[in-house]
Amino acid sequence: MLSIQKAEQLLSDNDKLLDGMNKYKQIMKALHQTNVSTDADFRRTFNRFFVMRSRTQLYYDKFYTFLQERKDVGATFEEALEELKNSNGKLEISFSSKLVHVIDPTQPIWDRNVSVLHFGMKAPGYGKPIDVRQAEAKKVYHDYCGIFYEYLDSIDGQELIRLFDDKYPNSGLTDVKKLDFILWADV
Repeated sequence: MLSIQKAEQLLSDNDKLLDGMNKYKQIMKALHQTNVSTDADFRRTFNRFFVMRSRTQLYYDKFYTFLQERKDVGATFEEALEELKNSNGKLEISFSSKLVHVIDPTQPIWDRNVSVLHFGMKAPGYGKPIDVRQAEAKKVYHDYCGIFYEYLDSIDGQELIRLFDDKYPNSGLTDVKKLDFILWADV
């Protein structure tokens, strides 16, 4: 796991982190000020920040329509996973978690860099029927959330949040996103 000394170094002068925070805040602010299913600027900003590219128009339309419909009422990981699977026939664990996180910033993001490098979690492998992999994806994401929250609540996790808050007071970010940004900066 990330050492406190390494976190201090990452937070000391990290333009990547500050730039990412500013883009994230822009997305979160615009989410409730626009119709995200039709706003090309929002979609472009979101796609760049979350590195969502090379998808079909149907995928983008379903993704942003789902986000628009659920941004005020919430969505579960399972619902997002199913919706995105219906748009392209693939399991989109990372983008399902990102969609759910944007709706509810207290939910962890599954990112292969953070989840694998920092927590040792791996997505279900290929070669199994999609319904089996979908069940495994649900389990691995919920296991990941448990491990993520456990670490967040640990002494080390709380120290990382304190360091973040010292560097960026009044950031307006959830502790989940603060920890995510620190871990993301280390990849």
